[in-house]
Amino acid sequence: MTPDWEFWWNPWSKLVLRGGVGFLVPYSERDDVQDAFIANFAGGYYFTPHDFTPLGDLVFYLSANLKQPISGSGPKHTVVTLTPGLRTHLGANWYLLGGVEVPVTSPKAFDFQVLAGLMKVF
Repeated sequence: MTPDWEFWWNPWSKLVLRGGVGFLVPYSERDDVQDAFIANFAGGYYFTPHDFTPLGDLVFYLSANLKQPISGSGPKHTVVTLTPGLRTHLGANWYLLGGVEVPVTSPKAFDFQVLAGLMKVF
């Protein structure tokens, strides 16, 4: 469960800023899953208009992500990652999302992760 507060803001022209803060509250008591404070902040820029499908609302962004364990019996390593990515409107309220998450703190839980998603807005 991840209750959080998020924002999305277009402060100037095609610049977009988004971010959030919240908590990761696991359902289980496993040692490898801990309660954690989470936060992220991203900046991006729109390159195409919304109706330019399948590349509408094409935005490239860079996201900084934080996960700070606050309880649990496992090691309490702060994890900071950077995720360059993109999002585009495919048409009919379908969006394609993708990115590569790269940790910048040690110890590293992974070298990188490729992230992808297909989203339908209702």
